[in-house]
Amino acid sequence: MAHFLRDQLISNVLITEESLTQLSAIFEDREKMLNGIAAATKSEDDEATLVFIIRFDNKGYRVFSIDDLLRYFQQAKSVERVLITLETTRSLRNNRQAGTFMELRLDEMEPHTSFLNVTSDDKDWVEASFSAVQEALDKYRHRTGWVRTAWTTFSVQLVGVTLGFLLSLWAAAKLSPKLIIESPFVISFIFVFLLFSNTWSYLNQIILRVLNIAFPNIKFIRRDKERLHWLIQAVVGGAVGAAVLYFLSQAGTFFLDLLSSLVDKSA
Repeated sequence: MAHFLRDQLISNVLITEESLTQLSAIFEDREKMLNGIAAATKSEDDEATLVFIIRFDNKGYRVFSIDDLLRYFQQAKSVERVLITLETTRSLRNNRQAGTFMELRLDEMEPHTSFLNVTSDDKDWVEASFSAVQEALDKYRHRTGWVRTAWTTFSVQLVGVTLGFLLSLWAAAKLSPKLIIESPFVISFIFVFLLFSNTWSYLNQIILRVLNIAFPNIKFIRRDKERLHWLIQAVVGGAVGAAVLYFLSQAGTFFLDLLSSLVDKSA
């Protein structure tokens, strides 16, 4: 491994053709610098190669120019992953245990694998390369990162359980008059709530998955091909807003009814 390393998890980024072109220009500048040093020192091991990898529609391609990358990027139905890799001959020969390399991985399907890695024996080159890519990525960040926080998971769970509790009360009130058993309301409530609890564990995962699809960590945006995504995002956003309003209204009604019953009993 080279002496100096900088890495960072990439999150909340929208990638377009323009952003790929700008990122490619940064990598090309770093490539020219490395090859200039290699030519001056006459060291073939320090010569650098720039490679682009794109995976889309369940197939992948390895290309050597931004023009080829953008051609595949635009024709794809669904882009899954893009890698931009700058690597020296020494790094290739030693499986990245020595030498210089710089890689940006952007993965829409597995967002937790999106990383920027820069390593070299030259500290200044590492810092300059890392900062250049980082500053470029900052321009493409979106503001929906809150969807994938622990607070969102907690909110979905809280709203779901509360709605399940209110639904169980409503169902028990409807079912209990029709049951000829002891404590029909209690039995009906327990049955419906247990049924909901077992169903909710699956519904919770589906809701979180839909939120991640509608508001992805890494999203590749192509001209005239992302209308469905924006539609899904609008629908999901509207549904979440409606669910929150319904939750608040039902919770308010329930607690007001509970309070009034307590007041009546104490009067």
